[in-house]
Amino acid sequence: MPLCSICHITEATQTGSHLLSAFMVESTIGKRGEEEGYIISAEANFDYRNNTGAAPIVEDYLFCRGCEQRMAYVENYVCTEYRDKLKKPGYKSNFRDVSKTEYIIREALNINYYALLLFICTVIFRISITKKELFAEFKLTADEEEKLRKIINEALPLYQNFKVKIKRNQFIREINEKAAIFDGLYFIMASYDELEDETISFNMAYPEYTHPYNFIFGQFILYFFFIKPRKNIPNLDFFNLMNELDIDLIYNGEGANIKTVMLKEGRWKEILNIPRQILVRKKIPGLMKKFLEEFAKNNKHKPTNDDWVKYIDDNFPEG
Repeated sequence: MPLCSICHITEATQTGSHLLSAFMVESTIGKRGEEEGYIISAEANFDYRNNTGAAPIVEDYLFCRGCEQRMAYVENYVCTEYRDKLKKPGYKSNFRDVSKTEYIIREALNINYYALLLFICTVIFRISITKKELFAEFKLTADEEEKLRKIINEALPLYQNFKVKIKRNQFIREINEKAAIFDGLYFIMASYDELEDETISFNMAYPEYTHPYNFIFGQFILYFFFIKPRKNIPNLDFFNLMNELDIDLIYNGEGANIKTVMLKEGRWKEILNIPRQILVRKKIPGLMKKFLEEFAKNNKHKPTNDDWVKYIDDNFPEG
C-alpha cells in the first residue's frame, strides 16, 4: 500500500476520494449518490452520452483517512461560508459588491482568506497527482506540487483520536498564524450571478496554460498563479477574461478579502462556448471519416449534406 500523498507517513487506505468537491461541481454532477457526469472527448468513436456519474472525479488510495478528514473539514467550512452564500440574497450582508459596470466584483466579508486558498491548493494538488482520465494531461511541476503538498500538510487541522475536532474559531486563528507559508500564491475566481440552467458547464484543467494555470470547475473559473499578477504582463488566458478586466482589482492575494468576478449569464455562456467549439473542431474530422466509411458500406451513392445532417441527428440527438 502506498503512503498518503499528503502526510507521507500513513498508508493511503482511503477509498472514494473526490478530486473535486461539492464546492466546485455539485451544480454540474449532482448531489452525493445522485451524480450525473459525462466525459467529453474529441475521439470520433467516443459516445459522450454515456453517464459516468462521479467516477471521473473519484479515486482510491491517494490519501490516508486522517488527511481525507482534514481536507473535508476545510471543504465544509468553505462550502458553508462561501459557496452556499455567494449568490443568495439572504446573505447579502456577508458580501459587498465593489463594482457594478459590465461585471461585478463581489467581496466576501466573512470567509477566511487563507482557509479558502488552502482549499484551492488541495484541489489543484489532487488533480495534479491523479491518474484519472479527466485530468490526466494536467500536471504541476515537481517543485510546485511539493510546495503545495507542504502547505497543505502544515495548514490542515490536526487529525487526532480518529477525528478532526478543532473548533472553527481556533482553526481560523491557527491558519492566520501560518499566513507566511502561503506567500507567493495568488488566484482569480470568476462565476455567474444568475443562470437559468446551472448544469451546463465543464470540469477541466488546461495543461498548456501555466502562467497562470487555467481551470473551470462547474460554476467557477479559477486562475492560479505562483507569481504575483501584474498589469501589462501577458498572461495565458484560455477564457479571454483577464484582459478585459483590471487585474489589480480582481486578483486575490496576501490575506485580503476574497474577491469573485460575477459575470452576467450571456458572458458566462460565451466562455462555456470556447471549450465546446474547440472540442467540436477536433471531433468533426474523425467523425466525418467514420460517417463516410459507414455510409459507403450501406449505400451505392455518395452522401449528401442531408445525409450528414441526418447522421449527426441520429447519433447525437442532444446537439
